[in-house]
Amino acid sequence: MRTLLSFLLVLISVLSFAESMTFVDEEKVDSLENKLMIVDGDDKLELLLKLCKELVEKNSDKCIAYAEEALELSQKLNRPKAQVKALIFLGREDSNFGNYFEGLQHFKEAADIADCEKDDKGLVDSWNEIGITYFNMSSYEEAQSFYFKALKKAEEIDYKERMIGMKNNIAIIYSIYKDHEKALELFYSLLEIYENEKDLFHFALTSVNIANIYDEIGEYEKGFQYLNSAVPIFTESGNNLMLTSTLNNRGVIFLKLNKKKEALADYHQALEISEKNNYDNGIVSSSVNLGEFYLNEKEFEKALNFFKKALKISLENLDKASIKDSYAGMAKVYTLQRNYHEALKMTKLFMTHKDEIFNEQTQKQISELQIKYETEKKEEEIELLQIRMRTQRRNQIILVVGLIVISLLILRVLYLKQLNFKRKNLLLEQVSLMDKLALEKMNSEKREKDLENLRLHEEMLANEEINRLEQLKFQEDLKHKERELAANALHVVSKNETLESLKRSVETVLVSDKEDIQSSLKRLIQEIEGNINLDQDWEIFKMHFEEVHQDFFKRLVERYTDLNTNDLRFCAYLRLNLDAKEIARILNISVNAIEKRRYRLRKKLDLDSSDNLFEFLSNF
Repeated sequence: MRTLLSFLLVLISVLSFAESMTFVDEEKVDSLENKLMIVDGDDKLELLLKLCKELVEKNSDKCIAYAEEALELSQKLNRPKAQVKALIFLGREDSNFGNYFEGLQHFKEAADIADCEKDDKGLVDSWNEIGITYFNMSSYEEAQSFYFKALKKAEEIDYKERMIGMKNNIAIIYSIYKDHEKALELFYSLLEIYENEKDLFHFALTSVNIANIYDEIGEYEKGFQYLNSAVPIFTESGNNLMLTSTLNNRGVIFLKLNKKKEALADYHQALEISEKNNYDNGIVSSSVNLGEFYLNEKEFEKALNFFKKALKISLENLDKASIKDSYAGMAKVYTLQRNYHEALKMTKLFMTHKDEIFNEQTQKQISELQIKYETEKKEEEIELLQIRMRTQRRNQIILVVGLIVISLLILRVLYLKQLNFKRKNLLLEQVSLMDKLALEKMNSEKREKDLENLRLHEEMLANEEINRLEQLKFQEDLKHKERELAANALHVVSKNETLESLKRSVETVLVSDKEDIQSSLKRLIQEIEGNINLDQDWEIFKMHFEEVHQDFFKRLVERYTDLNTNDLRFCAYLRLNLDAKEIARILNISVNAIEKRRYRLRKKLDLDSSDNLFEFLSNF
């Protein structure tokens, strides 16, 4: 069964910044921009921050430009609170683009300024954004740590807006960690706050969150009660999107309570509202739920119609998860109808989309781990550089103070010596003193220049180390992609070998005189042969190959226009330095056939027998 929204995660964005909305108020932005042209100083700074507030995460280019201008102006006017706000806006845009490391640097700089200036609200806002950024990086422990710090500070200064947001965000992390007791405790406290403030919308959302937890722990009656309280609120407020989701949720719980009639009514009502308001996700969710319902009731034609309806919209919106669910439902229907041909077809489509979703999720997890690793590594490097710079500054200060003390001592000695000379030598001694002072100045300037050169040299070494680390990362990424390609090729080998083994086993059985068995096995062999070299395997391999060797095929075809698809595939395997036996296993042909292909390819590429084919292809 499916629902429309995951309320536990919706509230993160709702409460991370109270002013965040979906659309830009163009008239308000135009008005603020017109005023911006005729003001300066603090008035201009205030307008810049208001524009950032209207544009953040909606018009990133404008928001970044105004935030940078506000940051520069706040530094010039010495307005640290405004500087904190500008840095937070810049950090939010960084995080919005997935640049979490840069976002964290802006937020941490904002927190440092707010802490120094005793700007408690700015400090809470900064910690809150750091927590949200770590949450988006799936670093839940770090996120929770900053949420708790922000909540404690918000309670100290009675910052109610952030207190509510922090409790909600902490409750969400508890839900992720399956600590349902603590999550419910926080959600209950939020429910009481919303009830006292008569904030019905967030009261209903929190009720749905609580219902989802009770559903997860199997206390369906309690979950039903909270969903029941949310439905009339969404109905009266006209929030049809939330209403359809809640109805779908309640329908799921009705089924778990064996109240089929009530569940069916909720599913149909959710579908009707979604169709009336053109909510594609709502139509798909309700249709899948109805398909599952009628499937369990063995009303197969109704179930099939609803699954087809969900599939049509899902294909239009490229919603892979819903496409997978629709194919799965249709496969079940066809299986129960004993239409095994269509059931097999739907099952294959279901598995294809399931594998795609799994691969995407795996890649996303790898990317998140990579981002987390790189962020931690960059933070460590920055901390080491900052320590080194502080040490250099301290040494420079000590050296300058020492030079000043030495200079003062020299002046004192010269002054005492001057008093002991006779009056007639006063002018000569003064000239000598001036020469000595000039010499000391030259030496001092030379030492300062040497120190500056040393600092520049160390800075250059640091930059070289950074470049070296970046180059190592690039090489590791390249090796990783090569390993993925090799794994892909071995997967194809394994699959083809398995299918070949199956084929030989079936051919052995064909010796039998039983005609029915022979007929069935012949069809199975045909199907296996049709699956040995699916184009899908090549397309997936080609996609990964192009990520590592960009424009390889494009450059080949531009230079040798008569190369066909099989030639390009063969070139790709040769570019990976696979031997003839490995390529033969992948293509399911003999080694002798591979050598013939290699000979024909050499002729198309105008290569002599002495030319190394792998080295030649490596240049593309």
